[in-house]
Amino acid sequence: MPQSSFIHPLFGHITFRTANPEWKRGDHIFFISGFDVNDVTPIIIPQLKGIPGSNNGVLHFHKLAHQQILEVFKNIEAKGQLHLIKSCAGTLNPRLRKPTSGALSKLPSNHAFGIAIDLNEDDPGFGDSVAPIAPIFQSFGFSWGKSFNDPMHFEVNKFIQSEAMEENAAMKFIAAKQHVSNRGVPPDDFLEQLVAWGKYAPDEIFAPNSASDIYSSIKNTLGPWKNINHRRAAMLEVMRVLAGFESSWDWNEGRDKNNPTSVTPETIEAGAWQVSANSMHFGQELQELVLKEVNTLDGNAFQKAMKENHTLAMEYVARLLRRTVHHHGPVSRHEIDPWLRRDAVKEFEALLL
Repeated sequence: MPQSSFIHPLFGHITFRTANPEWKRGDHIFFISGFDVNDVTPIIIPQLKGIPGSNNGVLHFHKLAHQQILEVFKNIEAKGQLHLIKSCAGTLNPRLRKPTSGALSKLPSNHAFGIAIDLNEDDPGFGDSVAPIAPIFQSFGFSWGKSFNDPMHFEVNKFIQSEAMEENAAMKFIAAKQHVSNRGVPPDDFLEQLVAWGKYAPDEIFAPNSASDIYSSIKNTLGPWKNINHRRAAMLEVMRVLAGFESSWDWNEGRDKNNPTSVTPETIEAGAWQVSANSMHFGQELQELVLKEVNTLDGNAFQKAMKENHTLAMEYVARLLRRTVHHHGPVSRHEIDPWLRRDAVKEFEALLL
């Protein structure tokens, strides 16, 4: 039987063998060393009782992540989003990975370690149904599989201590709840999703560069920049205020009817930050991001994704603001500047840590 070793980011050096005498896609595996299968134990998730495929809410999950997954579903319920979960395809499955490309992988799936869960397997919208709950998973140490073309899949990327989870679950906003112009104050749910994304967004989005971008535009208001966490928090503050100006923090905001140029699939603005498909010409990475998440650059598909895929919408506008300050009128005209708050940046800094 094939035997192999690799370094798992959570468990270290792992040795395993497969069930069949030759490598086979998705084959059953057996651990030889480095991982104790007895650490994967049953857990009752009350919110999944009655959900098809969930074994009436009794699932096997790694004991170090029991509290994390319980907090996830408790928060999904608290936000009134349980109705989005239509089915559960399980957690523990000791097998090799099964890439959506159909290629052979010689690495164990994270289902083999009891740190992954699949939801809404039959979703025809490539993750649309679980997109609203993805930020909740992310805020409790999970990664969303949509980034590698497996949108029903959520997996633990780090174990979180109980104290930190309590802080996440009871995230309190004070400075970030300040008014933005005449738009009111952002809802907690919007701010929670913003922080959840900010914690795990790639550093490259916030790193210094020589471009005339959002950081140079607001340097006199929120700068000077201290470190990457400060820059990260400043971006969240810009996104908080800009979403207020553009949509009053409405993820589903449609086109600006007062804009006579917003008439074609490429120019119609959509989502909390009112971006349009033609903004993709500002940078190749913008097109690549949309292609990875939406599988097309079609304008209508772009609008739909900007409303429904909140994680994509946040990364897209952040990358766009690093490319140009001219796509958003409130930014280019410095209308957001008087509403940007240094104390809100400090609050975001603390929450990101």
